[in-house]
Amino acid sequence: MVMRSKTLVNIPDDQGIHVKSAGQKGEKYVYKYVKYFRNAEGQPRNQAKAIGKYDPESGKMFPNNNYFELYQIDPVMPDVEVASYGYSYIVLKVCRDMGLYDCLVSAFGEQRAMDVIVMAAYMIREGGAMDGIDDWIPNNRFTNYNRLLTSQSSSKIFASLAAGQLNGFFIDWVKAAMGTGTVCYDVTSISSYAQQMTSVERGYNRDGEDLPQFNLGMFCDEKSKTPLYYNRYNGSLTDKTNLSFVLANAKEVGIHRVKMVVDGGFWDNNCHKSLYNLCDSFIMGMPPSLKESQNILEAHSDNITTYANELDIPFTYCIPVETTVCGIPGKALLYFDEHNHVHLCNELSDKINSYKAELAALVRYPKSKLKRFEQYFIITKRKDGRFDYAVDVEKADKARKYKGFFLLFTTDMEATPEDTLYHYRAKDAVEKIFDQIKCDMDGNRIRTYNEQTTDGKVFVTFVGCIIRSYLLNKLSQYMKDNSTTLKKAFNQLMNIQIISNSNGIRFTKALTKKQKEILRVFDAERTIMASLR
Repeated sequence: MVMRSKTLVNIPDDQGIHVKSAGQKGEKYVYKYVKYFRNAEGQPRNQAKAIGKYDPESGKMFPNNNYFELYQIDPVMPDVEVASYGYSYIVLKVCRDMGLYDCLVSAFGEQRAMDVIVMAAYMIREGGAMDGIDDWIPNNRFTNYNRLLTSQSSSKIFASLAAGQLNGFFIDWVKAAMGTGTVCYDVTSISSYAQQMTSVERGYNRDGEDLPQFNLGMFCDEKSKTPLYYNRYNGSLTDKTNLSFVLANAKEVGIHRVKMVVDGGFWDNNCHKSLYNLCDSFIMGMPPSLKESQNILEAHSDNITTYANELDIPFTYCIPVETTVCGIPGKALLYFDEHNHVHLCNELSDKINSYKAELAALVRYPKSKLKRFEQYFIITKRKDGRFDYAVDVEKADKARKYKGFFLLFTTDMEATPEDTLYHYRAKDAVEKIFDQIKCDMDGNRIRTYNEQTTDGKVFVTFVGCIIRSYLLNKLSQYMKDNSTTLKKAFNQLMNIQIISNSNGIRFTKALTKKQKEILRVFDAERTIMASLR
């Protein structure tokens, strides 16, 4: 068994790999099953070959000739390894800085916690498809992490993340990450081809895809923009139907007695009662189609632009109206955005003009298209099959009248209109997290085919969102000052490379000015240099 003593390689992570002791000294060697058969009695047997000597200090192995033959690798391997280090170093540092690492270790143990962080780091950079992770990991050095993951081993790790462990993580994470302010909640749909999964069902698909789906409800700390907790539930369930169950689950992990912010899609008697019982207070958008909304608009819209109703927000006015909804006392806040009113009225005029141009181009009476035009036009059919048309000024004026108005309902009687509007607008933090999942991390369609693996992958994606949101918040000023993007900042970090050989580890080149600026944001300019000593 000829060993190449100066070369350490990652232990392959494919089928049939195992480690066992051999020889009088009990030293450990890495073996691979190369043949499976049955003996004369029909009993299953196998044949294994040693492919290297296990190194307990690094978790890697010293390969032998069998390794190079079985894996068809050139045996003339240089004793040198070059890998990206800046991005992986910052990911691990921020996980420790925000307490995420400790929460993961407490729930899953150190090895599995690192697996989750490495897979999440890969998703942030490369997206949700795991088929490239075996090429990515060797090119990115994570301190004290020596596993070589593949798409298959990633799926096994996803499936190994048990529900009890996830719940334990969320309890710890909510304690570590939730502030004393407001919590926002919203829902999105994740499409799937795996129709055999019980939670994947037809329902309202928010991306407009003709695919079954499951729903993902996300809680986010408003101030820090940090994801706190999520619930995955059946794709056929509506947001309003499931909210009380989601809130009960959230309470179990520590999200209760907070100020909640949700949009008007949750306007429902049961939702109001559930929020009222769980929260100190809540803010909810009031759909304009509600009878209560129409009554408030008709009663107060004409006199809203007075000095007494003017807010500290430019060109914005508000009238608070005390009211009771589903037996719950609160106040409806009627807002008017003067600038938005002008913008929306101009949009409406452009739309009417485009319809006018379409009608002018038609020769005969537009029977099949009439409904679309009738909301703004009076159309009269003539005996010769042609038609006359004119703008219905009364309908157009009615449509313009309430442009720029919107209503919020809150049970916080002490909050100012400015504060309530600020909290509601901050709700888009959850929508931006969904954008991260679907656009930046390629998570709009799940690529798993059973419930257990899907639960694990959604969790790792959630951890990726925590890390990416933290990185984005920390780098926002740097990106603004340098007119750059998060992706380009990551590229700068990826270009911090190290070289390792039998003589040790060192950086391949000096840090650039931009790299130093990015590292300084995370107080890492000195620590990254010291980490290799």
